[in-house]
Amino acid sequence: MTYNTISYIIYTIITIYITVVVGYKCYKSGYYYVLSIFIDEEISQAINKILLLGYYLTNIGYVITIISTWKTINSFNEMINELSLRIASIVFILAAMHYMNMIVLAFWRKTSISKK
Repeated sequence: MTYNTISYIIYTIITIYITVVVGYKCYKSGYYYVLSIFIDEEISQAINKILLLGYYLTNIGYVITIISTWKTINSFNEMINELSLRIASIVFILAAMHYMNMIVLAFWRKTSISKK
């Protein structure tokens, strides 16, 4: 097995874990926040599911794109360096997406409260 193959396997396992665990936690905890904005349980559940689906699709697309752009890895140190960089980038992007969603929902909540 080459270093690239080992890197792909490790990267895939870690990103699947991050995607599933973080997505599920945000889905479960975010429901109550979305419910406080939209009041209606059915609409809140539907929006929460759409957010989860968008999260999964974005992660899958990003992981596939990143794997396709990897250079050839020739040593163990290069493998660790490449994995660290790629995993850090996906965590950073997920954090940015989370904060963007929170800002949009907070703005939406603020405008819906001011209309009442």
